[in-house]
Amino acid sequence: MKFCAVLLALLLAGMAMVPCVSAECACHREDMRFQEEFRIVQSDKGTNLLDELGLSRPVNLENTVHLKTYTESKEIADKLLDAINLSDRSDSVIGMYDFGNYQILLISQGESILEVLSDGHTVKSSTRIPILLGEKEISKKPTMISLNEMMENVSVNTHVQLYSTSIVSPESPSMILTLYIVTVTRTDEYRNYFGEIRASLTAKGTFYVEYGSSITGITDLSSYYTTFPYSTCEYSHYTSGVGTTVGQVNAHLKTGSLFARAQIDNWVSCNNWLTTNDGGTTSTWMSGSGDGCTG
Repeated sequence: MKFCAVLLALLLAGMAMVPCVSAECACHREDMRFQEEFRIVQSDKGTNLLDELGLSRPVNLENTVHLKTYTESKEIADKLLDAINLSDRSDSVIGMYDFGNYQILLISQGESILEVLSDGHTVKSSTRIPILLGEKEISKKPTMISLNEMMENVSVNTHVQLYSTSIVSPESPSMILTLYIVTVTRTDEYRNYFGEIRASLTAKGTFYVEYGSSITGITDLSSYYTTFPYSTCEYSHYTSGVGTTVGQVNAHLKTGSLFARAQIDNWVSCNNWLTTNDGGTTSTWMSGSGDGCTG
């Protein structure tokens, strides 16, 4: 009995000495499953991109024609799309300005915008190239974690670009409307001890912003990458917030190899005042199943 008591004391002492490497890391055991989790969140709360880049904010926001979302302008928007043989591109509609006697429909074409002008009788289209007003990039140095005596790390890079394009009212040339386009890209890379990328997840969204009013459209450009011997178990991404004051793109990736597992979740957002934000979580654990994905 004395021998058993000493052995139990030694085991308890050994368990008490297992460290959690940082305040951001959560360590626990569930049925022999060891998981470590850490978060890297970057935030510029309350900081307007125009202020950061030394640009002037728009004025006279009350006396303007507002950009309607596709949902709000669906009947007219569908007619214009059909008139230019783009009836299958409703998901690319940024919004529509309704001046009464004239309508201007804006359609995303990647790096350009198709402007469709209608007076109720004729339809004309032209291409606009948004102007880059400025950009910023934030990199987070790798955070080292310990996983079953192997050293691994995660790094984060966030890139923000601000564009604009001007729309002139067909009824009053002195009325110039500004549409802002914000592209936010966040990439989380999960690397091994040798610095080799095992998996990466990019949440990327292009947000079309009527300043001070709403997010009228979002283009989801998210992507992922895994490399052998890691395989892709789960991947998903989606947008939210069109027609509201805050738009967001979310991405999710689960990957694994034999008993090792990793999961990355991240997101990017932009609001109607051109304030951007992003965040994410990366988790790693060992599963009891050796099929590379289960558990």
